[in-house]
Amino acid sequence: MNRHPKIVVIGSLNVDHTLRVPHIPAPGETLTASATFTCLGGKGANQALAAARVLAWHEAQPERPHYLFKLRLTANVRRALAALPESAWQGPAQRGVLQVAELELQLPGWSRSRRVVAGRRLLGVIPAEKAGAFWDRTRHEFEAYVTNLDVQQASGWQIVELYRKRADTENVFDELKHQWGFDGFCSRKKNLTALAARLGLLVCNLWHLFLLLLEPGRHVESKGGRRWFLLIAGRLTQSGRQKQFPIGVAGAWWQQLKAGYQRICRWLEQTAPQLKSSHARAPDFAFLKPTTG
Repeated sequence: MNRHPKIVVIGSLNVDHTLRVPHIPAPGETLTASATFTCLGGKGANQALAAARVLAWHEAQPERPHYLFKLRLTANVRRALAALPESAWQGPAQRGVLQVAELELQLPGWSRSRRVVAGRRLLGVIPAEKAGAFWDRTRHEFEAYVTNLDVQQASGWQIVELYRKRADTENVFDELKHQWGFDGFCSRKKNLTALAARLGLLVCNLWHLFLLLLEPGRHVESKGGRRWFLLIAGRLTQSGRQKQFPIGVAGAWWQQLKAGYQRICRWLEQTAPQLKSSHARAPDFAFLKPTTG
């Protein structure tokens, strides 16, 4: 049984009118509602209230899961970060290097102060002449996280890394949404929408399986793996009864291609042995040779 509280986030502060109809009206169709409901809607106030309640729920009992959320850089959060002394920031103040600081903060709507881990990166220095001031100004990029993990369980550096690793799991869904067209396709027919989604997921899985076998050491996003699908120049030559198909691959890329396709053949032999190959063993892809001259 899931003990996590359920949070509902609605639009900006307004009044919603909900009508109950027998079915979704077609274009130009007029329906008679069987019931009408009026309720409050809203995003800003409801978000603050829901966030405060979910934090309080996790803190109510020690056996409940810990929480870790990224804070929006509101005016109150920015003022709290600006009030931190320079001595509170850990790490070298170098361009692009992450610095971490800790503070106790009680935002509006919170019933108590909570642990906040802040991070910043130096983006550059604005000269005094350009800034119109008596001294140079520094530009930073800030981030802030709230958690009920204490310092003994996770340091400030570990909090930032933990959130980044958790956010990496969302990149898969972001890739499906923006690189595979799942952000806008929808049909009035449920079966058609489901079929298109399943076909898209099938192609996506086959694409990533191919990329995983070609580059097993890292995750390659869809748009970053297109280079493995590009056509490569080649020419079929025949000498007597022997045919060769040399492929023009520059540099050491031919070795990566050869090793990748050999992994694909081994995977097919282990996963789908019913697919009989015309070769007694996996091909050695001797035709993949570096170009000369």
